[in-house]
Amino acid sequence: EGWTDNSYDLNSKNKEILKDSEEMPVLEKEGKDWDEKQDDDDKQTMIDQLLSKVNVLEKERNNMKADGEKAKEERDASKKEKEAIKEERDAFREERDAFRKERDAFREERDAMKEEKELIIKEKDVTSEEIVALKEEREVITKERDAIKEEKDLITKEKDVAIEENDALKEERKVISKERDVMKKDNETLKSEKNALDTKYTALTSTLRDQVECPVCLEVPTSGPVHVCPNGHFVCSKCKDSHCPTRRVKHCPTCRVQMFSGKSLLTVKVIENIEHACRNEDCGKFFPLEEYKLHLTSCLYRTVNCPSPNEFCSRKMSLSKVYDHILEDCQGSWNVQFTEYNFPQYLGFASSLKLSSKGLALKWNDRIFYLNLEKALECSVFSLVLFGTALECKDYEVTITVHRTDDKDMKGNVQRFTGKPLPIDIEQEKRKKNGLLVGPDQMESLSVIDEKLKINFGITLDIKKQ
Repeated sequence: EGWTDNSYDLNSKNKEILKDSEEMPVLEKEGKDWDEKQDDDDKQTMIDQLLSKVNVLEKERNNMKADGEKAKEERDASKKEKEAIKEERDAFREERDAFRKERDAFREERDAMKEEKELIIKEKDVTSEEIVALKEEREVITKERDAIKEEKDLITKEKDVAIEENDALKEERKVISKERDVMKKDNETLKSEKNALDTKYTALTSTLRDQVECPVCLEVPTSGPVHVCPNGHFVCSKCKDSHCPTRRVKHCPTCRVQMFSGKSLLTVKVIENIEHACRNEDCGKFFPLEEYKLHLTSCLYRTVNCPSPNEFCSRKMSLSKVYDHILEDCQGSWNVQFTEYNFPQYLGFASSLKLSSKGLALKWNDRIFYLNLEKALECSVFSLVLFGTALECKDYEVTITVHRTDDKDMKGNVQRFTGKPLPIDIEQEKRKKNGLLVGPDQMESLSVIDEKLKINFGITLDIKKQ
């Protein structure tokens, strides 16, 4: 049918093989020669030769591809071997560094062993000396042991004597135990007898108090004389000789007979020898006459006036209730609780020019004090009252300093008082005559007058226990 350039076409696979082959130029040339030859047999022969060459080239290509993959595998293996060598080298370096450290440690240990050896040699010399000293000490111990043996023998003998004495003491203890039991019984008997006597004494003194109690004032007299009516009924001298005509007793309040000048000496003796009950409410304690008189001046339940100025509060109450009254409802006190002051203590005050000021309660060392500011004869009187007796006031020293509010260091003009605090029982008029008295002109120089015509000043208070 005739061959043309387009009629000859190798399969796509062979074209791809021939495209990358080195024989491609030759084949192209031979292809051109193909067109020049017109003989069919020659063309067929050339086709067969070309196909044969293609097969050979394909095999070579496959071999080359296999060789390339083998070379790639060898290259990968070489890389892995190289990495393994690198890791082995790093491990070797680490091992070398560890060996060097171990070598340095060994050298240090060797030096330490040398020092220890020298120390052991020195200790050996010391030990030799100690051995000599121990031998000498052993000889001393041997002598002491012999002395101890002798002392032990002596102690053994003393022990035998002590055992005999112990047996004697046991017998004596049994006797003492029996005597103690007897004494316990006697003591119990005495206690019961004492209790019975106390009961009798209490009943007797109670009866005597009831008998000598004045039927007018309902109090047991504490001193004579005690008046007696013709029928033997008693009236205390306070009621019998009262200056008030309406209270003066002319007839016996018990039997209504006329009272004369009769007096009972027996009643006075009874009064002097019985125990008297404290007259203050909530106390209820009993004391002999001498102690009773002292107790009345220091009883915690005695009736006292509120320590604030009378123009604010003039209530009377038990001393035990005054502090609560000041904190709760006293009109003349600052109802504030101040405790555990550190003295000296500064206090700021504002007061009227002509009137007294509210007082302030202070608690320090379990004792209660009351600071007062009162007016007397146009003067300002500052005083500190102790909730206690005049005798207890002698244990404290107070210093009251009045100064300007801007002079807390008290380097300017001041008015100062140092002395004892006043007892709670003191009357207000007497209280106004004691303490720190500051005149109006002096007070004005120490104060700052505000818009409300109140004077503002400072007080520094110091309390010391002597």
